[in-house]
Amino acid sequence: MAETTSDEREHTPEESEPDPEHIMQVATGFWGTKVLGAAVDLELFTVLSDGGLRASEIERELGLHPRATRDFLDTLASLGFLERDDDGNDPRYRNTPETAAFLNKNDPRYIGGAIDIFNQQVYDVWGGLEESLQTGEPQGVIDETGEPFWEEMYDDPMELEAFVEGMAGLSKGNFVAFAEQFDFSDYDSMTDVGGALGDLSRIVARREPHLSITTTDLPEVTELARERIQADGLEDRIDAVSSDYNEEPIPDADLVTASLVLHQENLETKKTLMQKFYDAVNPGGTFVAIDHIIDDDRQANTMGLMMSLNMLVYYGDAFDYTGEQFMTWAEEAGFEDVQIQHLNGPASMGIAHKH
Repeated sequence: MAETTSDEREHTPEESEPDPEHIMQVATGFWGTKVLGAAVDLELFTVLSDGGLRASEIERELGLHPRATRDFLDTLASLGFLERDDDGNDPRYRNTPETAAFLNKNDPRYIGGAIDIFNQQVYDVWGGLEESLQTGEPQGVIDETGEPFWEEMYDDPMELEAFVEGMAGLSKGNFVAFAEQFDFSDYDSMTDVGGALGDLSRIVARREPHLSITTTDLPEVTELARERIQADGLEDRIDAVSSDYNEEPIPDADLVTASLVLHQENLETKKTLMQKFYDAVNPGGTFVAIDHIIDDDRQANTMGLMMSLNMLVYYGDAFDYTGEQFMTWAEEAGFEDVQIQHLNGPASMGIAHKH
């Protein structure tokens, strides 16, 4: 009879050996990002918007190499981005309800622009994460000038439009949740600061016909917002104003909103902006910040924590913040009755009232 070793005697049935699966899932996570990014870039989900196609048909439509076709499509199906109807040599693939809604370029809910940014621009910038961790310096800068490289986009209207559309895609779900959850009945006017293409303003305007709305952003972006506001027939309801919130006063309103604004600034600018928000809110009004607000224990909101690292590699001293930090800055500016309310996924809204 074999002798039992001390290690075997100490090992109880409830114990289990460490498993590297989670480590490997994270380590290879970029594979899934690149597969999804390629599908969006090739407009696969738009091609499939009229119904399913067989693998051979998709191969011809997208110009895929025969070696790649099945691996590519089956990986997307395994990741939950496609549905496969049969197991033959030439199976049929179709969109899932989610990809049909959000990754079909012909659907107004399209968020593929955000996927493009993650897959291309953000992916490259994050290659310098180690340097940012050790130096605190941003990586997304133009070497010759030290200016953020995205400032070059303002010289290329098509590139700028693609970027702001991508950023809008990142926030659309949050805007819909805000429009559904927030009670607008006590407000007559709203200013959305850094409103990009006016998505938040347009979503709210459709639901709240009593509101007079202003959306602000830099001149080049404001022109794009005006085009979309006019296309929606909302030009009598929404005024698109060219304004740099760091340099100019914020148009006053009963309700002032700012989505993904505070998180891209350093501490000093955050506090300065909070005071400007307070000054812009009419007495009895409210300020709402929509961000990936981190839980106070800094454990649960992984997206918020990673977004803060994203601010590190892009801006250096910018950072995402906790609910407790938001409440402190808001109260220092003069706001009262400050609270944090969950919106959608990793996003929350910080709500601050002015009496």
